[in-house]
Amino acid sequence: MTTVAELQPDPNREVRIVSHRQSSNGVYHDGIVRTVTCANADENLYAVTLYRPTYGSESTCYVYGTDQVTEPTRRAAPADTERSYADRQRAFDRQNFGLPPEGN
Repeated sequence: MTTVAELQPDPNREVRIVSHRQSSNGVYHDGIVRTVTCANADENLYAVTLYRPTYGSESTCYVYGTDQVTEPTRRAAPADTERSYADRQRAFDRQNFGLPPEGN
């Protein structure tokens, strides 16, 4: 495992930063590292800009240089909400009319 202080921007690698700055249990920051800058050397505080491809957004989190960097444990894919809604509605309608589930 690496730490935030050793972190380098890499457009092909998604990381998870486990920060203990805001909570003793740890707060997860997932994304692709865009920039890493030392925000406050006296407090070992770093500003890390992460790009989250799932949401298409960037955010900056402030973490300690000693916080752990790991691989993300799960990946969220964009949901096909219209299709999912139609499937749920059809299943609901079949159930209300006393029909067996589709595929049976």
